[in-house]
Amino acid sequence: MTEATQIKCDTVIHLIIAETRHLREPPQPESPLLQMSQDEPRIGIIGAGRLGTSLAFLPYIQERLVAISSRREDHRAWLQNQIPSVTVVDLPKKVAEIADLVFITTSDAAIEKACDSIDWQPRHSVVHCSGVLTIDVLASAKTAGASVAGFHPLQTFPDYARPDRINNISYAIDCHDEDLDAWLKDFAALHNSRTFAIEGETAHTAYHASAVLACGMLAGLVGVSAELWQAAGIDRERALEMLSPMLKSTIEAITEDGLPNAISGPYVRGDLDTILKHLNSTAAFNPDTSRAYAALALAQLDIANEKGKLDQCSMNRMRRVLSDHLESL
Repeated sequence: MTEATQIKCDTVIHLIIAETRHLREPPQPESPLLQMSQDEPRIGIIGAGRLGTSLAFLPYIQERLVAISSRREDHRAWLQNQIPSVTVVDLPKKVAEIADLVFITTSDAAIEKACDSIDWQPRHSVVHCSGVLTIDVLASAKTAGASVAGFHPLQTFPDYARPDRINNISYAIDCHDEDLDAWLKDFAALHNSRTFAIEGETAHTAYHASAVLACGMLAGLVGVSAELWQAAGIDRERALEMLSPMLKSTIEAITEDGLPNAISGPYVRGDLDTILKHLNSTAAFNPDTSRAYAALALAQLDIANEKGKLDQCSMNRMRRVLSDHLESL
């Protein structure tokens, strides 16, 4: 799948989700304090990528932002032009020199290196925004006496400077410091968002894998689905347009009715003839697509069965057919 098509798929999914955000609003905070002491912290951001710039352009953050870093010279120039009141620097340590609360929004692989490159002080609060990493990655900051936390927005940022994506979402918090934990929860509540605690490598990894399945891979799956329309002489872009209403209805059903009620199709009915046709057709089109179809069907079979309540014989037949198909490819 090309980068342009991936972006198009992301856009389709985001439009669908945007249409359904109003269905379940989180409770509003009565009076978010958003301060760990008498004075609100001076905020810094290390790593001005898509998430970092989106945070930087959030009104609450921008009012308190004192420094932001980027490795790219052209991006630093753009940032300085967009937010002239903020010090834009090249090195992470320069952010920590003037900020009190520092968000590290680099790639997962760069977080520990960025953290270890800084001479942290007890006055600092250090927050990484990775979903898969625990707070152990900030060990050097904690050893220096700084407060540390993980604060992962359960959201996707396919482009830069999109503070609108930070409203009405959920955040995973990994934090043992009461004051910092309270500040992060208030920050989320101010932006109509929920928080939940997560701790330990096993929980982080499973949670992040779930997020990837529900977002990036979902967008990719829509693209793979659209490619199948080539058998009918319809190109991918046109197929995406026609799939969009059904995708929107599916997201609405998940949001309103939950699972298993939102699931429909041959696996709920136990329609083995249709399933066999799907397997044969996808295998002829692209073996990788057929593997994905069979593997996803196997993974969701128990959920589908919660709605269909099929007899055990039908379930066993579907499992066997799907497993045999995967082995044959």
